[in-house]
Amino acid sequence: MPTPGKLPHAVSPAVSVCLLLLFLFLIYHSARAGFASLLYTYAATSNEQAAAKAAVRLSPGDPEAHYLLGATFEAAGDLPAADAEYVEAIVRRPDDYVLWLALARGRELNGQPLMAITAAREATKLAPYYAQPHWQLGNMLVRAGQVEEGFAELRVAAGANPTLLPAGIDLAWQLSGGKVPYVMQAVQPSSPAAYLTLAEYFEKHDQLSDTIAMLRAAGSAADDFRRRYIAELLTAKRFGDAYAVWSIGHPPADQGGTASAIMSDPGFEQESDLDEPGFGWRADATVTKAQGAVLSLDPSNAQAGKSSLRIEFRGDSDPLAPLITQLVIATPNTHYHLKFVARTEEIVSGGLPLIAVTDAAGNVPLGTTQPLPHPNSNWQNFDLDFQTGPATNAIQIGLRRESCSKSPCPIFGLLWLDSFSLQKL
Repeated sequence: MPTPGKLPHAVSPAVSVCLLLLFLFLIYHSARAGFASLLYTYAATSNEQAAAKAAVRLSPGDPEAHYLLGATFEAAGDLPAADAEYVEAIVRRPDDYVLWLALARGRELNGQPLMAITAAREATKLAPYYAQPHWQLGNMLVRAGQVEEGFAELRVAAGANPTLLPAGIDLAWQLSGGKVPYVMQAVQPSSPAAYLTLAEYFEKHDQLSDTIAMLRAAGSAADDFRRRYIAELLTAKRFGDAYAVWSIGHPPADQGGTASAIMSDPGFEQESDLDEPGFGWRADATVTKAQGAVLSLDPSNAQAGKSSLRIEFRGDSDPLAPLITQLVIATPNTHYHLKFVARTEEIVSGGLPLIAVTDAAGNVPLGTTQPLPHPNSNWQNFDLDFQTGPATNAIQIGLRRESCSKSPCPIFGLLWLDSFSLQKL
């Protein structure tokens, strides 16, 4: 029996020395590995070749060290040396797609496109669902003249990372000299987001008809872009183009005819977004609030159809500021006849409401109706004849008030409008 309090076996001096040597060996190699890690971290951030070489000497089996040394050779223009280091890194870690992509890039720079493509293909095998390998391979194939296969790879890359799609579209545009059919064949869009990206690209290159086609294909995914685009076209006074884009969501067939002399929802039969830019009824909520007016559809008081527009005046306002307007495409040097019906209740004001028509391009007055009746009336017919100018291509029809002789000039009461009609004479 061993003596209590003593170890059962004594550790021999030889074993102690071996253990000490093992600890020193581990400390040495740990220090070498740590120092090597510091060196290739420094080399990666500074592109310092001497540090990268020292890292390889200290840790020759580390693929990262060889990769970073290869990168410093590549940056210095020594492509054969870079190639050798990339190969060394791959030998030590053959399943790393990043290393294969580095090798592919270096070989393409060194004038070896076929060997570069082979290396890039290996990267796509190792990371088939990552965008970067397919993107690099696709570009290499295109540069090598294998355009069809190249764009197939670019489509895979854009599918994995949609932010790459604009660059792919631009590449097809540049290669084709701006031919839309070529771009469509190269990109082959299959999602609303892809169609929207194409619409944005074609719009920047002023391809109106192709932009419209892409917006139609994108559907509701393009709503925000379409609104911004319409607003930009209207600001530029490109009324015909703006109408073409606006019609994507408001087909002319729904309005009973062609764009010329046709009003949108002339009888106030449907709910609509009064803030939406375009050719429907519009009313700025800030303006109507400042004007002391409340607009609503009234299903209980319609002259025809399901409803009419009800305006409640509650006080002071700017008589010349329009409360609700509509843009309408028009023909130059043309005689038009505008008709509508209105009724009032307890209207009191020194500046009564009326309907005014202006040239949309220059806000030039084309005509106004007589002031609407007060204080009370049943439905009454109103009309206005006016002539467009030689450069008129759109008009604005709006509700405002006649000017007042005194200020302030409040208005109180109710007004209903319905059954607008605009015809060429």
